[in-house]
Amino acid sequence: MSKFFLFYLLVWITDNFLLALVILLVFYFFLDRRYVGFLPGVTARFRTGREIRRLKREVMLNPHNAQAQSNLGRNLVRVKRYQEGVGCLEKAVEKMSDIPETRFYLGVGYLNLGELEKARTQLEAAIALDPRYGYGEAHLRLGDLAMLEKDLDGALEAYEAFTAIHTSSSEGFYKLGEVWLARGDGGKAREQLEKAVLAFRGSPPHKKRIDRPWYWKARSKIPRLRPSSP
Repeated sequence: MSKFFLFYLLVWITDNFLLALVILLVFYFFLDRRYVGFLPGVTARFRTGREIRRLKREVMLNPHNAQAQSNLGRNLVRVKRYQEGVGCLEKAVEKMSDIPETRFYLGVGYLNLGELEKARTQLEAAIALDPRYGYGEAHLRLGDLAMLEKDLDGALEAYEAFTAIHTSSSEGFYKLGEVWLARGDGGKAREQLEKAVLAFRGSPPHKKRIDRPWYWKARSKIPRLRPSSP
């Protein structure tokens, strides 16, 4: 109701429907950037799009350039164009099988396409090459895979491995809380969700934008859970 009131107030002040709408959208955009963090970063998406176009031209001129194929696939996966990204990364990994980044993004692509066994193979290969690559993010995605398979023990092991490496990830602690909640231990779930909140509060501004959705999810669940018994 307050949104409609604000909008009509702006219409009354500006005497212009379109201008009021633009002002309201700009207001909510900056509000999201400062406090919420659900809208995508416009400038980052623009830069990535420009880089994708450049790499496509490079690959068109030289399809055997494995590094360009890998970079293109990585960027496509980042913007959720998983099918395209996997196609590039499959070509790249034939010549770059010892590069954890290529393995990792191929695993993420497979994971989002629902090809879980292929995803597991690539993510485990990335971990074997460098367990700490991307602050251990391959462990995090293996945890996501285990959750899709309803393997709570596997998810717990993977998320704990991730948070042992990345000790300030709200996402990691939130997902650990989800595992404990699924296992029926509300006390341990609350402990992890509280860690997610603390990790967010101690993060630098650029990381807060990434972690903000997990912070709000954690905060919304904590009041419903009892603390662990001493």
